[in-house]
Amino acid sequence: MKIKPEQLDFQLAHKLESIYFVFGAEILLIEQSLTQIRKAAKKQDFDDKVSFEIDGNFNWDQVHTEISATSLFNPKRIIECRLKSGKIGVKGSKSLVEIASALPSDILLIISTGKLDMNQQKSKWFKTLDKNGGVVQHWEVQNDHLLGWITNHMEKLGLEANKEVAQSIAFCTEGNLLASMQEIQKLQMSYPNGKINAKEYLKQVNQQSKYTIYGLIDTALLGNVDQVDKIFKTMMTDNAMPIQLSSSLYREVKSIINMSIELQRIKDINSVLNTHRVWNKRKPIITSILKRYPYQRLQKLLLSLGRIDRSIKGMDNLNVIDELHTLLLNLAGKTPWAQ
Repeated sequence: MKIKPEQLDFQLAHKLESIYFVFGAEILLIEQSLTQIRKAAKKQDFDDKVSFEIDGNFNWDQVHTEISATSLFNPKRIIECRLKSGKIGVKGSKSLVEIASALPSDILLIISTGKLDMNQQKSKWFKTLDKNGGVVQHWEVQNDHLLGWITNHMEKLGLEANKEVAQSIAFCTEGNLLASMQEIQKLQMSYPNGKINAKEYLKQVNQQSKYTIYGLIDTALLGNVDQVDKIFKTMMTDNAMPIQLSSSLYREVKSIINMSIELQRIKDINSVLNTHRVWNKRKPIITSILKRYPYQRLQKLLLSLGRIDRSIKGMDNLNVIDELHTLLLNLAGKTPWAQ
């Protein structure tokens, strides 16, 4: 059965299903739902947990074996399967159908994955999970709902509602929920009594905004080569920076490419920006890059980011730091690529 994310706590309080399948485009939201399910399971003495990372070549016999095994100390166990994608292959589909159709009562099966296309949602294994357990789907939080999402999570952490602060977080993180949550948690630590000094916070954000990944990207989009170089070198000491920067750049460039394609057809840049719900403060930034870079150059940039991502994952041998630096400088206009 399908369970809306906002109804999950209520459902868990009344009945713990034997199977939960959580999927969608937002990793943070998926993890929040998984945490809710684990907490409810723990209350019902599901203390032991075994996890599997599953791709198309996974040996499902491992899961079958784990289900068949008995525990001397605690018969109630959680088996958690994280699917790297919805493409689990013929054997995977068959195994998942078999497991979900005849799951022992002392096993809680939790499955999660990212976004699924409609064909995957019509597959036999998906329908079997839907029939035998609870399916929770998370949608992307669109820009027009982001402010409300941030405000709600501030209140959940005991912070007073402040529209200016919430807008600042939304603007700086630009739809990255994980980054938004990190900013909210920082606020909680800075203001443990929940009362935010908005003037102090906004001043601090304004001073630091250029020294974040999002500030770095916006500086490149505006074509400020010297500032890009300065910010990049300042941030190099952060070990997590290449992964976060590569991911954020890929998402940003892909979005700009979609706008560039639409602009060729519509010829009205304001209409395109409004259609894609670009924040008012970012409209000059996006306008700048759309005017300076044709679709072909943006597409080449995206391909380069793909290689950088593969290198981060050990599937290619580029020097990630150097490539990201060069790519940002190119994006800012220092060394334009040949069209």
